[in-house]
Amino acid sequence: MKKYDSERGSSLLRFFDRYLGIPIVFLLGIFKRKKTLPNDIQRIALLKTAAIGDTTILTAIIKDIEDYDANIKITLFTGSSNYEFAKLLQTQYKNLDVIKLPIKNPLKSIKYIRSKQFDYFLDFGPWPRLDAILSFFSNSGYRVGFKTDNQYRHYVYDKYVLHSKDIHELQNYKNILKVIGIKKDNLPQINFVEKKIIESNIVIHMFPGGSRSYLKEWPERYWIDIINYLTSKNYQIYLTGAKVDKMSAEIIKEQCKYREQINITAGEFSLADTIKLLACSKLVISVNTGVMHIASALQCNLIALHGPTNHKRWGPLNDNAIVLQSPLKCSPCLNLGFDYGCNVNKCMQSIYVDKVIESIDKML
Repeated sequence: MKKYDSERGSSLLRFFDRYLGIPIVFLLGIFKRKKTLPNDIQRIALLKTAAIGDTTILTAIIKDIEDYDANIKITLFTGSSNYEFAKLLQTQYKNLDVIKLPIKNPLKSIKYIRSKQFDYFLDFGPWPRLDAILSFFSNSGYRVGFKTDNQYRHYVYDKYVLHSKDIHELQNYKNILKVIGIKKDNLPQINFVEKKIIESNIVIHMFPGGSRSYLKEWPERYWIDIINYLTSKNYQIYLTGAKVDKMSAEIIKEQCKYREQINITAGEFSLADTIKLLACSKLVISVNTGVMHIASALQCNLIALHGPTNHKRWGPLNDNAIVLQSPLKCSPCLNLGFDYGCNVNKCMQSIYVDKVIESIDKML
């Protein structure tokens, strides 16, 4: 599993994406030819260049297309951070092809995208101008993407959809799909692993990803209190994460009372193994990150902690989830994933242990 993606989290790449990308997109828009909607849909391309959580949400769109016409061939173009997860989806969707783009090499990425022809090219990125540029050069009959406030990326699309901060991201995605006449009501789903609950297993995911991820972290001392509470009731705790999280998980474990009941899988489990672990869990407690979205798509019992992220935009969609949103007036502040309102995670600190324990008791 990866915690930090240099393509997604790089401030330098975002700088070039904005100050070079905006004029490039505007100029390309001048040369855009007017197109009409294709009468037939045989091949659809989906572009999602980052984020496991976003790609998990995208499973609902793939299922919508499959339910609309099981013969449609779908190609999903990813970046490095979400490629591994996307490849796992191929066991779930037989008509899905996954291609990883070298995002840091735009010309090579364009070559990959132009290697196939599509009836529709759907871009699900809300802000990257690079994604819009890749869409423009796609070998496709019709291109659809987002118009997002202050991002200036919509000029190249044959049809754009307003990206709203007031609805769940899934609904933004579905609004793109409506443009091509597909209207279904699927939720994100993962069904390529067996769900066989082990009553003693509880998974805790403490480590968020993305830009300035520390602002989505819950305090270490709070996690220790929660782990002590659960281990005192004889639950087996699994601490998930990436290789870079392993030392942090070990430090927390050493401060807990019942260390023999704490299992560290951070840096040890592959993403596929982590998904299997989540599917067998009695309960998952997670900050807002890809693991939270995967747990939701697996229909896990889930407690999701939200500070800068808005649960109405990014929260779990399964019925058996409890969301704890920070009570601070400045929370939530995130819209596109990097636009934080401050440099201190006071909002996460304001989600107190007693509220999480109350939610645990409801679940268990």
